[in-house]
Amino acid sequence: MAKRIPCKRIPIKNSGNFRDFDPFDEDEELVEMEDEVPAKRPRVKNLLEAFDGIVELSVRSGLDDAFMKKAAHYIRYASRKLHLPAMQTVLLALCVEQSEDRAIRLCDLGRLTGCSNTRMLRFKNDLDALYKAHYLRSGRHCDGISYRVPPMVVKAISENQAYEYKPIPVCDLTGFFNRFGMLMEQHVHVGLNSEEMSDLLQEAYAQIKDTHFAKSIDRMDLSNDDFLIFMAIAYCYFRSDDNAVDISDVSAVFDGGNMPIHVARGLRKRRNALFDKELIQNANEEGMARKDTFCLTDTAKEDILSELELNTDPKKFGDLIEPDTLTAKQLFYNDRENRQIAELTSILSQERFDDVQLRLKEAGMRTGFCCLFYGAPGTGKTETVYQIARATGRSIMRIDVEKYKSCWVGESEQKLKKLFDRYRKMCKAKGPKPILLFNEADAVLGVRMEGATHAVDKMENSLQNIILQEMESLEGIMIATTNLTTNLDSAFERRFLYKIRYERPTTEARAHIWRSMLPKLDQTQAMTLAKDFNLSGGEIENITRKFAVNAILTGSDDLDMDAITKACQEEHIVSGRSRIGFN
Repeated sequence: MAKRIPCKRIPIKNSGNFRDFDPFDEDEELVEMEDEVPAKRPRVKNLLEAFDGIVELSVRSGLDDAFMKKAAHYIRYASRKLHLPAMQTVLLALCVEQSEDRAIRLCDLGRLTGCSNTRMLRFKNDLDALYKAHYLRSGRHCDGISYRVPPMVVKAISENQAYEYKPIPVCDLTGFFNRFGMLMEQHVHVGLNSEEMSDLLQEAYAQIKDTHFAKSIDRMDLSNDDFLIFMAIAYCYFRSDDNAVDISDVSAVFDGGNMPIHVARGLRKRRNALFDKELIQNANEEGMARKDTFCLTDTAKEDILSELELNTDPKKFGDLIEPDTLTAKQLFYNDRENRQIAELTSILSQERFDDVQLRLKEAGMRTGFCCLFYGAPGTGKTETVYQIARATGRSIMRIDVEKYKSCWVGESEQKLKKLFDRYRKMCKAKGPKPILLFNEADAVLGVRMEGATHAVDKMENSLQNIILQEMESLEGIMIATTNLTTNLDSAFERRFLYKIRYERPTTEARAHIWRSMLPKLDQTQAMTLAKDFNLSGGEIENITRKFAVNAILTGSDDLDMDAITKACQEEHIVSGRSRIGFN
């Protein structure tokens, strides 16, 4: 009769409610079949050998107690090496066996081991634990949950080492978006699923939780899908200043590039939190919104993403007119205008302006320069601003007020406030402060309406009040041009430091303008045209452009005084045409 072998009871663990053992207890012996002498087992040399033994014994085993006893020798070695519980070690070995598959499902493991799908579900907690330990990656698909073994895990096991996950450090917002780009590469080319990518992105996001960007996004309380969509659009902007992202590009953050139908429909119909929270907007093409193309709003670019410092150079702000793109033009003024413009140009020079502002600040005065150029059309108001910008090396942020008006209640006011917020950021950036040009500002400089009741009148008053408040705190340079001469609101009048009135040019000034635009004219011809036709500089420029067009069409640039005179008469008639209608 065989000698009876003393044994211990095997403790019951929670892993699938199967009998398990403690792989780290050196004194523990597994129960052998009674009346049976244990066979001497060969020494396990490495993890691959242990995994091979586990997989071989697991086939059609049902992962029952008998399997756990037979595979105990291999399980104990691998468990101690990997610092994992026994059942997690078994499941990892089974997944490594199928590591070439990008999507390992519970049913795949069930077919290998002879377990029903219901029984395999009892191991879900163990698989989730492996996922949290970064031994597995997990993803959701339309047909259920799947797992994948990352290549670095397989590499570590092949080298007989436990895998140690080391998150890539992310120090700032730039590092975060670089990390996002790397995850997108893995998502598209290596098979990293969207859920896994989202988890890794959240891990990187947690490292920048103290940034203005993260705090702003946290306040938005975005869903996971919206979070990924915004990051994709922001990444395109970060990577290449791409300000128009097609919905097909955004879909790349989802598995297989398949954006959920309800998400895509919400984006196309602007029924999405990203629109509501003013993070994205539809891109425009020739004035038409493209429902399948999106871009970041100014708020997102200039506030939420401000830490990227993509816009610290004023030249990187969109819609700016740079001084080196402006063509030099010789302008002719009356004596009073010439003196005022020369004085203003001198003050706005880079050498003097900062010093002037510093002295005003020390004296407790406002440091902003608000200037008004007003007078008849075509007298050179806007062109003067361009030439001052060119002479002082300043960019121009040109605002056409009519474009900021909206039929939606409150939207015009919001746009205008954001405009001034944007200008303040440009003033704080390196380099000369740009000029904020309100071109043809007649609509907002007129007298405010008392007791306005109509929505349009209320909006006009609101816009005027915003501009008045901003003029009080302005730290840069604002120039408004208008044709108004008598209807200027007194509140605006006292806030403009420099007010330059443009009058129609004198005869001598018109003669100079003619000579500068048509050098082939002699002094007598120029003076004759100046005396015969009381034209503005803009009207004279129109005539010379017509002359240039005719010269191109006829192939002759000979001076034809009769043709010029006729053009003057036509221009004069157009500018002084009578009213049409009943008399």
